[in-house]
Amino acid sequence: MKRKKSTQLLIILLLLTALVFVIVAIISAKNTYNKKVAEEKITEPDFYAMAEFSSENSKAVMKALKSGSAEKLGSLMVDPKGAEDVISFADWGEADMDNVVSLGAGSFSAAPDKNGMIDICERFVVPVGEQKYVLYVETLTSRHGMNNEGVKVVAATTYDHFEQLDLGWNGENDDSSAVAGETFVQDK
Repeated sequence: MKRKKSTQLLIILLLLTALVFVIVAIISAKNTYNKKVAEEKITEPDFYAMAEFSSENSKAVMKALKSGSAEKLGSLMVDPKGAEDVISFADWGEADMDNVVSLGAGSFSAAPDKNGMIDICERFVVPVGEQKYVLYVETLTSRHGMNNEGVKVVAATTYDHFEQLDLGWNGENDDSSAVAGETFVQDK
């Protein structure tokens, strides 16, 4: 009986020792990672990662629009102000999301700001029944494009209005559009 208790005590002691080593290793790894991130000297934005974030966020925005829920759209955004306006702008439930055409992605910022924040924007032509709309989605990134901070702006206008502006509409709020959020470039 005494031997069994000694064995159990030894096993418990070994498990506690192993647990202490694991905790120390995790804390050490986290501190090392944080120190390396703090010492980073990034000079160029990671456009590939930014484009991936833009694509990921745009798909989520389209899914939220298709659902017709302003709350779902707002949950994706940095500032959800105006989400209801975008949801009610068109009958997004009728949108043919399989035939959406991207007009390309790009940034209006010449370089990341002093905090490493930079935007990436993408416009899409979205067919909804017999009508076509242009959807503008702006994603905000940090660490020179390496972290996804969420959707900064979602805007919608009719394709006819888009053509009237010589294809130059980039999510600006006017009488023929609806905008949720505020663009990063205007925030500077």
